[in-house]
Amino acid sequence: MSDTKSISESAAIIQNSMDYTLFSWSKQTGLSPIAIKRGEGVYLYDYDGKRYLDFSSGLMNVNIGHGNQRVTQAVAAQMMEVSYVTPGCVTKVRGELGKKLSEITPGNLSKSFFTVCGATAIENAIKLARLYTGRHKIITRYRSYHGATNGAMTASGDPRKLSVDSQQMPNVVHVEDPYCYRCPWNQELGSCKMECISHIERVVAFEGPENIAAILMEGESGSSGCIKYPAGYFKQLRALCDKHGILLIADEVMSGFGRTGKWFGIENHG
Repeated sequence: MSDTKSISESAAIIQNSMDYTLFSWSKQTGLSPIAIKRGEGVYLYDYDGKRYLDFSSGLMNVNIGHGNQRVTQAVAAQMMEVSYVTPGCVTKVRGELGKKLSEITPGNLSKSFFTVCGATAIENAIKLARLYTGRHKIITRYRSYHGATNGAMTASGDPRKLSVDSQQMPNVVHVEDPYCYRCPWNQELGSCKMECISHIERVVAFEGPENIAAILMEGESGSSGCIKYPAGYFKQLRALCDKHGILLIADEVMSGFGRTGKWFGIENHG
């Protein structure tokens, strides 16, 4: 009896979502989602009690696991105090969080701008880079993923964006990846001359360094193929940026906040 009840409850929950919501990264017909009742640690549980290991950590955002009571209680306490204020106001926790972030972010980064998701973080990083430098071009990689909003999708090299190419943001230039396993220049790691950096140098020269606001890279490659950066790649890229007054933006949505063993993925590269 209980099994029949849970199956019917699960089916009703799935059907309700199918009838009244749209799903991301999916065709809207033929979907077969799993109805999740609860999460605990690294596991998710459906309405039949079946347990699933959540390898994706939600969507790369549940770093310390599901149902962490310390987090839940802190969120509940803050909501009881004040849930949201306008940009003209501040709260105690805003400054406290900003200060804590300044203590762990690499280099001399000392200020944070809070956004609601990774894609909007990229959108704002691009806007800030253009405003700060007075330049307009952004260089990114072909095999990359930065989000599904208009600007972030344009910056991505994901081929799934091709159907909406005509709607994308202008002045984004893509370059080859440092894909050592299948090197675009038919070189071998260890004996190569870092043609992947020389390639970017040529693109910068052709596009005009005075036009380039920023180079945008993932701290570590994620859904774009987990392509490992060769040793010294980021140091040489940083030197190239510094030479021409170009900003370097590290997209740490997937690789940041301890997911690689360091606070941020880019810290693995010096």
